[in-house]
This record gives sequence, structure tokens and C-alpha cells, in this order.
Amino acid sequence: MTALETRIYSHPPIPVADISKLEMLLLTNVLECSETEEGLVLFTDVGPTNPVRVPRSELIAAFHASVQYAEDPLTIFIAGRVLALLPAGSNTAEDDAMIDIDLSQFPWPFVVQGIVARSADLREVTIIQWMNHPSQRPESFGASVSLITDKAIHHATSEDLLARFRLQDNALPPAASSAALPEDDSAMAGGAALDPFTVKELETALCIWEAMLYFRGLHQDGRPVPDNIAGMSEVWDAVGWQAMRSHVREIVPFALDVHAAVFEDLEDEGFTFDFDFAPAFVETLLWSEDGAFREGEPEEFLEDVMVAVRRHRQDVVARNKSSFNPASRQVDS
Repeated sequence: MTALETRIYSHPPIPVADISKLEMLLLTNVLECSETEEGLVLFTDVGPTNPVRVPRSELIAAFHASVQYAEDPLTIFIAGRVLALLPAGSNTAEDDAMIDIDLSQFPWPFVVQGIVARSADLREVTIIQWMNHPSQRPESFGASVSLITDKAIHHATSEDLLARFRLQDNALPPAASSAALPEDDSAMAGGAALDPFTVKELETALCIWEAMLYFRGLHQDGRPVPDNIAGMSEVWDAVGWQAMRSHVREIVPFALDVHAAVFEDLEDEGFTFDFDFAPAFVETLLWSEDGAFREGEPEEFLEDVMVAVRRHRQDVVARNKSSFNPASRQVDS
């Protein structure tokens, strides 16, 4: 059975000065990391790697460079589980050998917790994880969130949160009709308490948010992005994370309408919702501090979305071909 596709994103960036050489070596091998001016952003589009393979010489150099953190759990783990198994002495062949490090007993979030516990400025790191099966079966979708502090690693899956919401909902009194509410309270009838997301809307919001995080990471990493994405990132910096999450909720109905309008084209050409449509939809939107909006006539927007879908798929295919082309890798190096 094909494994679930897993995407992970962390916030805030971890100050590089707070990360030991040993921690940096492991984190950048477990995850796809991006170093920005604010620090190291942890993310992956393919799921964490375990075990990781690192050159023996790099592992030993990182270990010795982290001697001031000798009492940290990671240093103790590596010293006891890995370095103790390495052959004595050194030669060129041994230094070039690849070492497998099994982190099943020391998962990467514990590495992050060690950094948070040491840092003078970093109080917490949040981890958002999104999973689904390549078949796009509805029952395969899931998400989880983690809060890492110096005290603990708090974790909840989407199923945990939905179960908690259901318990809370069962404890609530029946909702009053908007006609029975005072005039000043009428707006509350349209709030989240009386207008909950359906599962489909929740999945849509998660896909849009995932695409936004991905594009923002590219922009922060200095990689080329469309002008619309650069504008989104600038608005993000201006209004903050909470406002951007609120904007996502506001555009979910619009996203579903657009998807319904182009569904047949997507299905005919073999495109998926989360991997193809959601990024193209986000890429086609314009942004202001009041939220996202479309430009031009509806038909033009639909065409622009499909153009972005096809271009995105072509870019992925081109990258994959390049990664499997030995000549291309030799030129790049």
C-alpha cells in the first residue's frame, strides 16, 4: 500500500545561533529546511526522513563542534547510540563512509524541544502537519498540530480536535434563531458557532493554507515567485498570521465555486485538488489587507487558474526529469 503523503511546516523560524552543529546536521537531513534572515524554517513536502544517512566525517565534526552541549539529550543519544558503534581510528575510507542514524527512539521534535529549552528568546515552536493518500480518498485526509515548548510537546490530530469539538457541541444549548436575537446580536448568528465548516470546507481551507505556507516559504527563501505571491507575502507581514487565517476562511466558498466550475477540466487532465488546484488558485488571487480577491471577469479568472494548474504541473515534471538526469546534475554541481 502506498504510504500517506505528509507535508510539514513549522513556525516561527528557529534562530540559527540557537542551533548546535549536531542539531543542524540532523534537522537538515530529516526535513527540507530553509534558512532565512529570521532563522531556520523546518518544512517538508514528502514527510520526515528516517533513518538519515550522513557522512561519518560530518557526524564526528558536528559532534565535536557541539561539545558545549554535552548534557543535551541529543548529544547523549548520538554518543551512546551512534558514536559508540563507530570503528576506532580514522582513515579516508572510514571518513567517507555513510552512517545510518535511526531516530525512531529520538524523533526530530525532541531535537527542536532541546533548542527551545536552551534558547533565551524562543518560547515555542508550532508544527502543522497535513496528510493524505495519493488516491485522494476522502477518508485518507488528516492533519495534526503540535506545540513544542521547553516543558513539553503537545500534540493533537484533526480527529482529536473534531472529537473535542463534538463534546463541546453536545454540551451547548440549542441555538436560538436569528429572529429571536436582539438586533445588536444578529451578526453573531452568522459567526463560527452557528456557521460551522463542513468537512469539505475544512479540507479546502487546509489545502489553501498549505499552499499559502509553501509559497510564502519560497518568497522568504529568496526564490522567484509570481508577483501575486510576493504581494500576498507583503500583506502577510503587514496584517499577521491570525488575519491571514481569517482571510482563508473567507475565501473557502469562492474556492469551492471556482473548483466546481473547472472540475471537469481538472478531472479530464488528471489534476488533483490539493496538489494542483489549490496552489494554482492561491497563485491567481490578488491580495490586500482586507483579504484576497480576483481580478477581471469570472471567465478570465477561471482561465488563469487552469493556466496556473498546467504550468505548475509542467514545472514539477521538469524538476523531476532534471533530478533523474545525471548530466544535468553534473552541470549543476
